[in-house]
Amino acid sequence: MIKFSIDDVGNTVVLPLFISEKSKSIEILAPASVSKKIDLKKLQQTLKKIGATANPDEVLKIAQDGVLIVSTGLGAERKFTAEDFRRAAGSAARNLEGEKSATFAFAIKTVDELSAVAEGAALGSYVFSDFKGSSKLEIKPALVEVVILNSLGSGIQTKRICERVQILAKNSNLVRDLINTPPSHLTPIEFVNRVKKIALTLKLKVEVLDEKSLKTKGYGGITAVGQGSANPPRLIRISYTPAKAKKNYALVGKGITFDTGGLALKPASGMEEMKADMSGAAAVVAAVFAAAELKLPIAIDAWAPLAENMVSDTATRPSDIIKIYGGKTVE
Repeated sequence: MIKFSIDDVGNTVVLPLFISEKSKSIEILAPASVSKKIDLKKLQQTLKKIGATANPDEVLKIAQDGVLIVSTGLGAERKFTAEDFRRAAGSAARNLEGEKSATFAFAIKTVDELSAVAEGAALGSYVFSDFKGSSKLEIKPALVEVVILNSLGSGIQTKRICERVQILAKNSNLVRDLINTPPSHLTPIEFVNRVKKIALTLKLKVEVLDEKSLKTKGYGGITAVGQGSANPPRLIRISYTPAKAKKNYALVGKGITFDTGGLALKPASGMEEMKADMSGAAAVVAAVFAAAELKLPIAIDAWAPLAENMVSDTATRPSDIIKIYGGKTVE
């Protein structure tokens, strides 16, 4: 959950640091309201004592004034961009597992900077623990609530930013979940079942072709890649068609839930991450979901050809000639 506040500092505070061009010392780029709760001069002294560098991706935790302070580096002083803020917020959020709430106190001046901090915090809070140890006590949950200090108020504009960021983060994390799920639990059929459920909740049109339909209708490429596996291939099409669409787009994402290379077997070092060979399919599906939730005035068809490329006596051989959809032959 993301909230915007003008002065709610909270008990866990994220502060961005940078190296002053003049003094070469560490400075804190925070809104003035922070100084009401945290002694910033004292904090600077502490940071110097512990050897803080303020380099990008450096995150330090300090307890002071009854507050857990989480510093995050921006690097050398310059005209910091929204992307700098996004990365710094993300680095801090990744180190806040187990915390229920944290206030991100950046000296925000523009809508782009506000959006960037929110995006960084939301995306950095991602945790995938579905397959971790048997003891729940060993698993720290993701940061639950993100509070962002800003001087832009909490009007309609900031509310829209909040909604947009939460939709983008949710669907980005869906992609991450699908990629991180092991292939033993994400076959082509399971992929379809997961995304179809979400699509129907969003009232999107869904069409699924099974292995019989793929063969009958001439989808020789998908059939050939998947024919060596006990888990049959699928093709899913998800359509978002708003009433007054200004443009039409088609997105196609590769969905090989695991790619051994087939009879052209990959070496072990190259096969380890092949569960991510379906990331294209995950990305286009989540893009349609995000577009629908954001009510974008564009129509999108997302196509995800799904197969598991395995080694067996039915696998496609190198030098085989197959006929792909549309009639073209391919060796």
